[in-house]
Amino acid sequence: MCASLRRALHMVMALLVTFSLTMLVLEDYAEARAGGARSSGMRGSRSYQAPARSSRSARPAQPRREVTPPLQQPGPVAPQPGGFMHGLAGGLLGGFLGAMLFSSLAEGGWGGFGGSGIGLIEILLLVGLGYLIYRMVRRPALATGYGAMQYQSTGYPSTYNSAPVEEAPAAVEPDFSSVRILDPGFDPGGFVKFAQNIFFKVQAAWSQKDEATLISLLVPELARSWGQELAELRDRGHRNCIENIALRATEITEVWTEQGQDYITVRFEANLLDYTVDERIGAVVAGSRSEPVEFEEFWTFTRPVGPNPWKLTAVQQP
Repeated sequence: MCASLRRALHMVMALLVTFSLTMLVLEDYAEARAGGARSSGMRGSRSYQAPARSSRSARPAQPRREVTPPLQQPGPVAPQPGGFMHGLAGGLLGGFLGAMLFSSLAEGGWGGFGGSGIGLIEILLLVGLGYLIYRMVRRPALATGYGAMQYQSTGYPSTYNSAPVEEAPAAVEPDFSSVRILDPGFDPGGFVKFAQNIFFKVQAAWSQKDEATLISLLVPELARSWGQELAELRDRGHRNCIENIALRATEITEVWTEQGQDYITVRFEANLLDYTVDERIGAVVAGSRSEPVEFEEFWTFTRPVGPNPWKLTAVQQP
């Protein structure tokens, strides 16, 4: 193969790898809203369960699948986005760009550009392409089934990432008798209005990076987790903007009491503008200022039993 053809092939491969690695680095910020648009938090003994639906929002029943725990011991938890694998991707990209800067030295016979055989540049490109193929094969597997949901808070035990997720309970009307034992005046309609108010306050606080407000609305573990995510945004000079929120549906789907705590899960169906800007240059780096995002989330609130203040303890993606 002539030298000019080899250079052209390397350039095409380089552009492909560079574009793909850039997309991998940015993929976590495309839809960020409060909590990073990921499931997070704890729901007591129901932390491993998919969120229940009321009879009004229940979808057509799907065939039940038996969840069988693996026979082998669970392996180490896969690194979260932004960790080692993205560091590896960045390292490969940096190594490639560095090699391009010194490609004139390589033309003298260093690893493939001027000589024969496979050299360092080819090895870097092949490793990068292999990693991209691995991600493309792995991502669909993670996207199927609720079992892929992981709790993101570093304040929670890592064993939650490997535990089997139980199927959601059958759709039923919520039973408020447990929360009314020590709070006989509990009003479900009033609670729905309260939950809607918290939904708007949390989105606004997240967009404004207002940790003090989040601390007042969330349980400590969730506030700590989201605070870390806001700190990462600040370190990058980014801000996640949430605008034009429109709630399309709000309903209570689960009510229960355990170990001295009341829990209520509320289903939100909404759309909003969700985009991230680089505050140093004012440019949008993810999302869209004009295309709204439609989503469904289940927010769980908790309190000590009795007429005590409620706080948000978990947000789940269906």
